[in-house]
Amino acid sequence: MIANADVQTVRQIIDRYEQFILTTHVNPDGDGLGSETALAEYLFQRKKRVKIINLSPVPANYRFLDPNGRIELFSQDRHIEALTSADAIFILDISDWGRLRELGKLVRSLRLEKVCIDHHPIQKPFADHDLIYPVACSTGEVMFELLKKLDAKFNKRINEAIYTAILTDTGSFRFTNTTPNAHLVAAALLQDGVEPRKIYSEVYENQSLPRIRLMALALERLQLEFNDQLAWIVITQDMLHATGTTMQDTEGLADFPRTISGVETSLLFLELEDGQVKISFRSKGNIVINGLAQSLNGGGHAFAAGATVKGPLDRAIKDVLARAGELFAQKF
Repeated sequence: MIANADVQTVRQIIDRYEQFILTTHVNPDGDGLGSETALAEYLFQRKKRVKIINLSPVPANYRFLDPNGRIELFSQDRHIEALTSADAIFILDISDWGRLRELGKLVRSLRLEKVCIDHHPIQKPFADHDLIYPVACSTGEVMFELLKKLDAKFNKRINEAIYTAILTDTGSFRFTNTTPNAHLVAAALLQDGVEPRKIYSEVYENQSLPRIRLMALALERLQLEFNDQLAWIVITQDMLHATGTTMQDTEGLADFPRTISGVETSLLFLELEDGQVKISFRSKGNIVINGLAQSLNGGGHAFAAGATVKGPLDRAIKDVLARAGELFAQKF
């Protein structure tokens, strides 16, 4: 999957430099965190100096990936020296400067070498070096092959990190991005000692009571459109405050309405603190929805995409549903 030229580019960068920064998107998921953890472990093996700096704290159900607390929460005052003295930065599981927020603005202004490793399709070049493979089920799958070709010593930390990345981004191997190679990589990791029951329990059986209450509140207000083929839910700032939850607790909630019989597509409208609205699009596989996301200056995969639009919330919902209606009219 990975071009030899890309492998050589990464090899040369790692050979050449000593100080590295790793980061991923705001509100990181298992793929972003797992990919960071695996690459950081390899760089530690190479005796490199590494800092993982993220825009959001590690969610509770992924803290097992970072038992020593190496992943730091970005602060410009605290991290400006580390960023300005670093040689290179690896940006993982994201190729959209907007989702790196203030860290992205700072990184773009610095002269350090920028490498993006991702599996989300892009419309134009992103970093100095883009290793982007949409055929992969996850960035973790790309990382597995890359580290193999870099002759990394696969240990428990790398194995669990990559398995977590693949497990979560394929929805426990049930999403349409689940490929034969995803299973082959998972099999290799299991052969090397990964315990699937342990990882599943850490990720999916470690939810907080406030998150469950938020989920219940959102599903209670679920709406159906277009002959019950589209389901949508809303999460407002008031709902987050009422349940004592944060943005991190919304991860994965967009998938639940899609499980309803007869529903082809689900939408999650998430009201942000600044009044903007983040929309998550999910499809069972009969309707391609990344075009809809792109029409809103977003993007993503054919059956899982996202966008962020201006508020207010009611206007955003009305606009997106109207666009979705056109999509359903074309399909059906």
